[in-house]
Amino acid sequence: METRYEKLYRKLDVTPTKQRVDLAHLIFAKKQHFTATDLINIVDKKKLNISMATVYNTLSLLEDKGMLKTINIDNEVKFYDTNLENHHHLYNTTMSTLTDIAHDKVVFAELPELPKTLEIESTELLIKARNK
Repeated sequence: METRYEKLYRKLDVTPTKQRVDLAHLIFAKKQHFTATDLINIVDKKKLNISMATVYNTLSLLEDKGMLKTINIDNEVKFYDTNLENHHHLYNTTMSTLTDIAHDKVVFAELPELPKTLEIESTELLIKARNK
């Protein structure tokens, strides 16, 4: 019988290899933020036989298929987010942690005027803060 992650991959028209299914168990176990390095460290700790290339390729695939949201902190830090609901983020630069902020906790007083050919699809705010 197919597992829920095998079904997920098939629904995405992706072959559900053992490595991809194992990664899905780690990625979608809960709503979370993580980097590729975080995931690689978990794979190593659990002694799963998954290459670094497979981790990166699977993350890219899931991102392309809309199953993961990405938050680019800067050129060196990219977080993956399993929470696909509309929300904002707080990034602690001291601890390198990312936390959700509910969408209704942020109110924009005014947004910039867009070209007439565009309309706002969504807004996402990233607040960077450091420990005092």
